[in-house]
Amino acid sequence: MDKQEQHNDFEALCAGYVLGALSNSEAAEFEDALKQATPEQLQFFEEMKSVRDEMALASGFEAPSPKVEEAIFSTISGVNTDKKGRDAVSNIIPLWVYKAVAALLLIGALTLAYFNFGLNEIVTEQQAQITQLQSDLERQDQLLNVLAAREITLVMMGGLDPSPEGFGKIIWDTDNRRAVLQLANLPAPPDEKDYQLWLIKDGQNPISAGVFSFDQPSSDLFFKVEQIAEDPSPISNAFAVTLEPKGGMPQPTGDLFLLGAQE
Repeated sequence: MDKQEQHNDFEALCAGYVLGALSNSEAAEFEDALKQATPEQLQFFEEMKSVRDEMALASGFEAPSPKVEEAIFSTISGVNTDKKGRDAVSNIIPLWVYKAVAALLLIGALTLAYFNFGLNEIVTEQQAQITQLQSDLERQDQLLNVLAAREITLVMMGGLDPSPEGFGKIIWDTDNRRAVLQLANLPAPPDEKDYQLWLIKDGQNPISAGVFSFDQPSSDLFFKVEQIAEDPSPISNAFAVTLEPKGGMPQPTGDLFLLGAQE
């Protein structure tokens, strides 16, 4: 950032600071800048405070410096900011009046900007909530569709070290090769890891049935099992959950968290 940009940033923050319109972080940023301010910037700061105080008292006719006056007029769209135009206005309207109007317009503009920012945050939060509700409804529909199947296979998985309190359940619609996985009491996986579900038929090599991840410790989380394109074995079917590198592995390599077999 060059010196002119730093100077402009100081002036912009200064106006908001003296009007009490900055956030805590912005106010702290300005106070840090004030400690290293040039004499010209310090003079600008003092004169801006003077304008604010004069507005509050609604008195005083001392003209601000051209620098401060220019900054105030620049906030009002359409006002002639050359000296001749300012002198003409000053001859008709007392100086404190147009200073008050300029400051009020500046406050209004800052208030509107912060209101819009807050409104955008609310809209973003509501959109996230709607997305979460849609995801919850989709999972419920998936569970209901599986439960509506004529025949389902239920496999319970118990927790092993390092999560003995863990719990898992597979609700398997074998005719349509689709299933729902329920997980509970498992810690959230690290950023570079995923949980991976395995189908083990007749004690043979495990078959990957998908990877799953979540940000908080699981408490009755439901996932649609997308990759269970397998018919069940008439002899034995078991399921397991391991912790694997992000994206999963062709065969299990990580710790075994859950294990259960069809009864």
